[in-house]
Amino acid sequence: MPEIKDLQFEIRNVKLEDITQVYRLLTANRPYVGLNSRYTYFLLAKDFSNTCVVAEHEGKIVGFSSGYVPPTRQDVFFNWETVVQSDYRGYGLQRSMILYQIKLTNVKYLEATINPSNAISKRTLYALVKLLNTQCVEETLFNEEDFENDGHEAEVLYRAGPISPEVLKTVKIFKKGLN
Repeated sequence: MPEIKDLQFEIRNVKLEDITQVYRLLTANRPYVGLNSRYTYFLLAKDFSNTCVVAEHEGKIVGFSSGYVPPTRQDVFFNWETVVQSDYRGYGLQRSMILYQIKLTNVKYLEATINPSNAISKRTLYALVKLLNTQCVEETLFNEEDFENDGHEAEVLYRAGPISPEVLKTVKIFKKGLN
């Protein structure tokens, strides 16, 4: 893991030219994260660049977080997928990217699906819930049978909120550097 004093991150919106690095990051971190087609990530960068972000360290993409505001639920940010390169885990980068996305979208609710075996993402989500001084409810969105028992775990929906704009204003995230 790099020395903490050397870490300078920049969180910014994803661009089409980032997808080669993003895809390599996703591929390198399997099975920690699911992998969709490269085409999917190009579409995310093209059509959802206002809600998808990357984290860079010294010009290298070390984190990616995708999500969107569902058209029929404009008060929700749905976090689809977040990945941090293994060498950069433990610095709060996943949490910071999601907070950055919540601030970008100015929503009242954060939703995400998390597989039952993904304790790290669940812990991060509940840390966000505590930080945002809100509550969270869980329900199974899709079960194993929905995936025709192909080895895909259930997808449990976590809904955090309501998120107070006043509380959100006080929450510190880093966009560049650690603070």
